[in-house]
Amino acid sequence: MSSSLLVLVLVAIAVALFAWWLLMLIEALKTPAAQWKAAGQSQVVYVILMVVLGVIGTILYIAVPRSQLRSVAPSSPTV
Repeated sequence: MSSSLLVLVLVAIAVALFAWWLLMLIEALKTPAAQWKAAGQSQVVYVILMVVLGVIGTILYIAVPRSQLRSVAPSSPTV
């Protein structure tokens, strides 16, 4: 594998991780505070973890509060 191909692959992985991190951060910020409270989690803590720890903080967000937040999410109205 040539070095330029390796660099290209690493850049692609970095861009993908950044995009995933940004999407999860936006999701955490858009989740209403009442939903965080109903799930028994702290929005501020997880947003700070995601900003400070980057991908590791995002993995923590996915592993701990995200499923709880989805379980207490209000059901979507049917049209």
